[in-house]
Amino acid sequence: MATFGKTLDQMKQIRPLLLIATLFILVTAACKKSSTTTPSPTATVGMTFTFNGIAETSNLVLATWTKSLNSIQIIGSNGTQGLNLMFSSPKVGTFDIANDPTIIASFSTATDFNHTYFGSTGKIVITTFTSDTIAGTFQFSGANALSQAGVITNGTFTAKLTTY
Repeated sequence: MATFGKTLDQMKQIRPLLLIATLFILVTAACKKSSTTTPSPTATVGMTFTFNGIAETSNLVLATWTKSLNSIQIIGSNGTQGLNLMFSSPKVGTFDIANDPTIIASFSTATDFNHTYFGSTGKIVITTFTSDTIAGTFQFSGANALSQAGVITNGTFTAKLTTY
């Protein structure tokens, strides 16, 4: 049991590093021009949600399934803002953020770490999971490094799934 506790503590310490890496990838991907990959014409790619009562839309949505780690990462970007959802053992179903310390749900309102809200409660619901598409809903709440509360509601996403 003591070893398991250390693992959870270590995972909590890794979360900020994962967020920084995610933001770096997000900013890098947002700056690159690519004409080689286009979404399936039958799937509308996008992400919408409400943050503290304000409707948000991310038209750049990236979803990656790393099979060797059996994990999914879904990133939505809109300028300097970015939303990140990460979870393991992907399937159609509900993932509870409060009860699974491996789930990371975050929303950054600016490029600095102080304005990144980490979800401590909430859920991610996967409604579609195929070899090339993932879709679902999400909602979560948490705080940023400045102890400001943030609430994400009415979240939806559909994305082309890239597998590694």
